[in-house]
Amino acid sequence: MEVIANGADGWLYWSELARNWASAFTFVAALLAGLFGLFRYLRSERMRQTEQVRELYRMFFESDRYRRIRFVLANPDSPEFAALKTELATPGMPKALEGELIDLLNFFEFVSGLTRRGLVARRDIDWMFASFIGRVVAVDFVRAYVLRSDFEELQDAARAADRKKK
Repeated sequence: MEVIANGADGWLYWSELARNWASAFTFVAALLAGLFGLFRYLRSERMRQTEQVRELYRMFFESDRYRRIRFVLANPDSPEFAALKTELATPGMPKALEGELIDLLNFFEFVSGLTRRGLVARRDIDWMFASFIGRVVAVDFVRAYVLRSDFEELQDAARAADRKKK
């Protein structure tokens, strides 16, 4: 083993050692900062998605906008249910119930589009809306309406419900 001499050689040795330790420390600090930044980003992204899900909840459950059509679709023995079926079978401009159904279907299209784009987690949307989408496409005349209209996002659910019926 070589003995480090005092003087210029010793100074170079300690200088090199200090530089190596500084580089290692800088690397570890940068790695930790990157991991912390990634953690903060993922946490803030999840918070943003939670806020979006909360807003979707308000739009769907707390607003009066979709309440009537949800109740109509949930009550097949009601006169409004029969009226909706008649309105969907009648060509021309949409009547009141058909218009409410179109609004509901457009809302589900919007939600599905957010999910497809990764702006909202699929599990959150499934947790909140899967049963409602399933109920909507389970109604034969509504499912037929979805399949013949431009509701691209809902057509997969409608086709799956169609296969189950057969």
